[in-house]
Amino acid sequence: MSTITKHHRCSVRLGRARSGSVRKTTGTTTMTNKSRYDNVRSFSFSSSSSSSSSSSFREDLKTNEEEEEEEEEEVDAGKAMRTTRRACVLKSGVVATSGFWIVENRRARAEDERNMAEDYDAYSQTYDNLDGNKIVVETLGIDQLRTKMFERVEGDVLELAVGTGLNLPYYYDKKEGRRRVKSLTAIDLSSGMLKKAEEKFREIERDSADNNNVKFELANVESLPYKDETFDYVVDTFSMCVFEKPDVALQEAKRVLKKGGKLLLFEHSRAKANTVLSAYQHATSGMVKRMAKGCDWSQDVEKIVREAGFTKVTWGPFEQVGGLIEALEVQK
Repeated sequence: MSTITKHHRCSVRLGRARSGSVRKTTGTTTMTNKSRYDNVRSFSFSSSSSSSSSSSFREDLKTNEEEEEEEEEEVDAGKAMRTTRRACVLKSGVVATSGFWIVENRRARAEDERNMAEDYDAYSQTYDNLDGNKIVVETLGIDQLRTKMFERVEGDVLELAVGTGLNLPYYYDKKEGRRRVKSLTAIDLSSGMLKKAEEKFREIERDSADNNNVKFELANVESLPYKDETFDYVVDTFSMCVFEKPDVALQEAKRVLKKGGKLLLFEHSRAKANTVLSAYQHATSGMVKRMAKGCDWSQDVEKIVREAGFTKVTWGPFEQVGGLIEALEVQK
């Protein structure tokens, strides 16, 4: 086979591999590179070309391939840069939008918190007339159950949403003439409520010389300002129904409880054993919430407690008023 024929077949094969196009003309074969230029750069040789022409062709072809690779790399780099730029712009937009909504959500929650505090500041003047009405609590058996409940508390105690201090008399053992607990930290979102609670405490223990271990503090139950494993008991009575996120509040309670510490609750609850009453509670929960200081009386207290991570019940549950009120103690 002649040298020219070999060169001709080689050029056709290489041309197909690189450019995907081979065009035949009279006495000459021309390769066109579609991927590089509009004005096609071509390599030609005639049937009378010598071996030196063949060598020159191979060198030109090699140079051309190297240039193509460099240009393809530049194109790929440009595409990658544009893609990265678009991704960065998009990511910046998402981050900015997310940041905006986080800030707005925090502002909204802070505003809700202020509104609730203001509402309960106003309620504090007449709160005891309803929630602390002696005839009501005795008729419904609330006083008796509350007494049994507070006989259990000991050690360092945190009371959530202390309100006007309706529970304060139960921390005091009248027979022994002393407080049942080592220390008491009572918190509320309302300064008006705390003021009433402090006044009540001073009246109850006006003869006591040991008041240094009792504190009344402004705090949010969903973000308690205390270290992990601080308290032996966390107590709440009739407040879970007004917590915006009761599950979060109980998770915080669990966090600040010592190992083996206990959560003691006395709450409005769904009447699980009475399906008709339970359905009525569910249907009227929105209306009752608007009328009763934001209280959701259809909560499933035991379910919320379990979901917060408390699984060991150590007292109760006890139900009053057909299951509308429930008391129980659970251990961390």
